Amino acid sequence: MANTLESFHFLIVEDDDVDILMLKRILVELDKDIAFSIAHDGVEALELLRDETEDGLANETVIILLDINMPRMGGHEFLENLRADEKLNETIVFVLSTSTDSRDINKSYGRNIAGYIPKDRLNRDEFKTLMEAFLNMNMFPGSGGGEG
Repeated sequence: MANTLESFHFLIVEDDDVDILMLKRILVELDKDIAFSIAHDGVEALELLRDETEDGLANETVIILLDINMPRMGGHEFLENLRADEKLNETIVFVLSTSTDSRDINKSYGRNIAGYIPKDRLNRDEFKTLMEAFLNMNMFPGSGGGEG
């Protein structure tokens, strides 16, 4: 059974307004009523996640689209804090970064990300197809239909 988009909330953690606009457009193409929030750095993202988990995101699957290079708290530090938080540590994260440095890639995967997409490879149509397939085909916590 396919997942409904109403059960997902995307959090774009990005400091570049052009990239934010592009990601928002892609998400709206998935569904014009898709839920998403914006954070401009890791500090803001953690605050939002912690506040929203208490107030309403608890019933939604949060998917984070994370930039690595940001002010105040970058992506690696954010991932470290996210994975250390008992309430947030299973949150799904896709890294979208200008960095193709193997150290950044390995460090990100070491913190259990779902994927690492270099921004220079980010194609709107392919990313939309990836997200649609991920949302429709993937099993998420709490969505299992019994033993298997």
